[in-house]
Amino acid sequence: MGLKVKADIVKNRLYLAIGGKAVKKDLDKLYTDVRFYVADLRSGFDVITDLSECSLGHLNGVSTFRKIMNFLISKHVGNVVRIINGNSLLFKQVLNISSRICSYKPIYVSTIQEAEENLERSIRRSSVRFQINELAVEYIANEKNGVGNIYNLSTGGCAVDSATCPVSVNEAVSVKFEFKGPDMPAGEFIINATVVRVDGNTFAVAFKDIEDVQKDQLWKCLISKSQREL
Repeated sequence: MGLKVKADIVKNRLYLAIGGKAVKKDLDKLYTDVRFYVADLRSGFDVITDLSECSLGHLNGVSTFRKIMNFLISKHVGNVVRIINGNSLLFKQVLNISSRICSYKPIYVSTIQEAEENLERSIRRSSVRFQINELAVEYIANEKNGVGNIYNLSTGGCAVDSATCPVSVNEAVSVKFEFKGPDMPAGEFIINATVVRVDGNTFAVAFKDIEDVQKDQLWKCLISKSQREL
């Protein structure tokens, strides 16, 4: 298996290349290398992972792959781009795994050039997005109550699907959701927000005036949920 890790300190960017069959032994070494190179990068660093020549095989290295993802989250990773063949079995495997876990939401491209261009023109997000499963949300919009499911979430906003009450772009809303579990750093969150995107019964909001304490609690809950799913 071919492994390559490097860091571009000027661009504040980490590059990973995984070729061949990704087995646990090799990914354990990759995990060690990643920790070494990330030490030279600043908070908010971007990651480009080249999986175009990789096969996860029977997924026996997935647990270590998840450890790498959680380590990057703990170091406040920024944008994450994965280079992968959209028609490959690996792509389907990765999407299947991603649909069942809480972790950051990457961008998928076909070439290294696409990856670099995407990062150069991307609008900086205030925080990395986490893909979330089965997180119910209640919201109030224009004095009407609605419910839905959060499918991605960050300390800066969230996206909701299966929404029962229509909303409009730029509309003020209040969202309420709860992380359940005895080991969660915090439970219920009630946050004011502004609608930034609407598509049928799906919408996205940007949190408004969220306090630093609440933002820190939310970040810890996201990390805790991600780590619980190893």
